[in-house]
Amino acid sequence: MFETESFKHLSTKLVARKLEEQGYTITDEQLAVLEEQIANAGDDVLTIELPDDDRDINLQIDISEKDIDRAINEYTEKLSDKMPRIIEDLSKVILANLKNRASEMLSEHKNIRGEFEQRLSRKWGEACDLLEMLIVISTEAGDDFNNEFRLSASQDDDFEFDVLTRLHARSCQIANEILTLLRAGYADGAHARWRTMHEITVIGYFVRRFGQDVAERYLLHDAVESYRATQQYQRHCTRLGYEPLTNRELSQIRSTYQRLLNRFGRDYASSYGWAAQALRMSDPKFSDIEQAVDLEHWRPYYKLASHNVHANPKGVFFRLGLYPEGQELLLVGPSDTGFADPGHGTAISLMQITTCLLTIKPNIDRLSTCYVLGSLVEEIGDTFLSVQN
Repeated sequence: MFETESFKHLSTKLVARKLEEQGYTITDEQLAVLEEQIANAGDDVLTIELPDDDRDINLQIDISEKDIDRAINEYTEKLSDKMPRIIEDLSKVILANLKNRASEMLSEHKNIRGEFEQRLSRKWGEACDLLEMLIVISTEAGDDFNNEFRLSASQDDDFEFDVLTRLHARSCQIANEILTLLRAGYADGAHARWRTMHEITVIGYFVRRFGQDVAERYLLHDAVESYRATQQYQRHCTRLGYEPLTNRELSQIRSTYQRLLNRFGRDYASSYGWAAQALRMSDPKFSDIEQAVDLEHWRPYYKLASHNVHANPKGVFFRLGLYPEGQELLLVGPSDTGFADPGHGTAISLMQITTCLLTIKPNIDRLSTCYVLGSLVEEIGDTFLSVQN
C-alpha cells in the first residue's frame, strides 16, 4: 500500500512539474484526476486529459532518469521526518488486521499441531508413557519421604535432608517439563532441560558424600548469590526502568554477605564457593564437583546438551531434532526425532537423585523402590533407542 501510494504521488508530482516547466499550471482538482490516470496507466506512453480546461493545448513531455532521481531525493527528504509516524500508523493497521484474522490463523495452526502430535504419539507414545511412569513413582516416593521426615529433620537442623529434598523436588518438576517438551516434539529443548537435571544430580551426590557441613554451606550460599545479583541490579536498574534498592536494603544484604565470608573465608564468595573447603580449591568449577562424585563420564552428554543452552556455533549447526542428512535445514518448530538422548538421560538422572534421597534413611520399601526405578530406567532406554533406530 505504501509503495503504491508513493509511486502515485511521485509520478503525479513529476508530471505536474514537467507541465509547469512548459508554462502549464494545473489545479488541485486536475491534480487528483492526473493521479488517478497515472495509477491506471498500462504502458510507457500515457495520454492525459484534464477536466475543466478550455485551453487548446497539446503538450508532450519526456521524463529522464535525472528527473526521476531528483524527484525521489526530494520526496525522501520530506518523508524522513514523517516516516516514524507513518510506520507507527501503518503498524497499527497491520496489527488490527492480524488480530481480526487471529482466530482463523491460530485454529489452523492448532489443527496442524494436533495432527502432528497424534502421529508423534503413535511413534513415541510407549517410551513417553514409561518415562511418565518413572516420574510418578519418583515423585510419590519423594513426597512420602518428605512427609515422613520433614518435621524431625527441621527439629534436628538436618541440612542434608533439606538440600536433597529440595533438589529432588526440583528434579521431578524438570522431568515433567522434559516430558511435556518430548510429547510436543522438542528434543533439543528437552535435552537442554536435562542438562540442569544432571547438575542437580551431581550436586546431590556431592552433598550426600560430604554431609552436613557442605549442605549448610550450600543452603547459606543463597545469600552470596543474592548479593552478587544485587550488584548487577544496581548497575542496570535505571536503564531497565526500575527503582534502585535503598541504602538500608543494600546494607542488610551486604552485612549478611560479609558475615558469611567472615565465617567461611574469602573463597566462599565464588560461584561454587560452598564446595571450596571440601574440594580444597579456592575457585572450584562444576567439573571439579562432577569429578569428585565420579560422574565426569557424563561430560560428553553434558557438553552436547550445553549447545542447546548457549549461542555457540555448534548449537547453530547441530540439532537433535533433525536426521543427520537433514542438518542443513533450519528447524524452527517441533520434529519427531532425536528423543533417545533426552528421554533416557532424564530417566537416569531422576533415578539417581531419587536413589540418593531415599537411601539417606534406607528400609525395605525404599530400597525396593530404588530397584524398581533401576529396572524401569533400563526398559525406558531400550524403548527410546528402539524407536530412534
